[in-house]
Amino acid sequence: MRKTGFLIATSAGFAAAAVPGAQAADMPIKAPRYIEQPASWAGWYIGAHAGGIWQNTQIEHVEPYGFTDSFSKSGFIGGGQLGYNWQHGNFVFGLEGDISGVSNKASFGNDSTPYAGKFSSSIRWLSTVRARFGLAVGDTMAYTTAGVAFGGVKNTASFGSFSGPYSGSSDKTKVGWTVGGGVEHMLNRNWTIGLEGLFVDLGKSTVNTFGKTTRFSNQAVIGRAKLNYKF
Repeated sequence: MRKTGFLIATSAGFAAAAVPGAQAADMPIKAPRYIEQPASWAGWYIGAHAGGIWQNTQIEHVEPYGFTDSFSKSGFIGGGQLGYNWQHGNFVFGLEGDISGVSNKASFGNDSTPYAGKFSSSIRWLSTVRARFGLAVGDTMAYTTAGVAFGGVKNTASFGSFSGPYSGSSDKTKVGWTVGGGVEHMLNRNWTIGLEGLFVDLGKSTVNTFGKTTRFSNQAVIGRAKLNYKF
């Protein structure tokens, strides 16, 4: 009987060893380790911005006498943006378009006395289409940007006379250029925040006022905070 039991136990051991995975099935299996993918800036995004605008206007009196003046005014700017990024390693390339409402009107002088002049300039709305080039380090990207700018600009020149002031104005959509830069930080996979500065030049406007010609330059410096949702 002892020999029979020994033979049966030995045969069972060989049979278990011969079955693939018979012993491995009893061993605990470790879950695969999750490796977080590096942050990516690639893809579409949409967002909003708000900040300040400092408008600097230079005026040149061309006729019938020549001299120059300048004046400036700060105000509020706010709006939205839409863009797309491509990423290659740490380099990010993108296109962004935005549109903003502007609360700002710069003025200078007075027209309450004869031969005195009063001048005003306002950018009422502003839109830009820009290329962006950035360097991303982890969740933060620094970038430069440049492109074309469009804006609704109104310039007014008014001169005093013995019979009361007379004025002329130019109210047009102007096309110019913009350049700037910024820093953007990724809060998580979908949300980013950033700070951006732009210089905008919308060219010059000419106002004719009863024989007097005044030329306005239309420039502004913008600083704004941005919040984007990345798809």
